[in-house]
Amino acid sequence: MSPISFLKDVKTELEKVTWPIKEEVINATLGVMLFTAVIAAYFWVADMVFSKLLQFIIKQGV
Repeated sequence: MSPISFLKDVKTELEKVTWPIKEEVINATLGVMLFTAVIAAYFWVADMVFSKLLQFIIKQGV
C-alpha cells in the first residue's frame, strides 16, 4: 500500500467518525472526575484505617 493510498483511507475513515458534542464531552469529563474523587476518598479512608490499625498493633507489641 502506498503512503498516498494509506492517507486517503485514513481520511475516508475519519469522515465516518461521529464526534461527540460539547455537552457530551463535558458530562463525560465531570463523570470521570467525580468517579476519581470517590475512589480517591475511598483509598484515603482505607489508608487511614490501616495506618491507625498498624499503629495500634505496634503500640501493643503484638
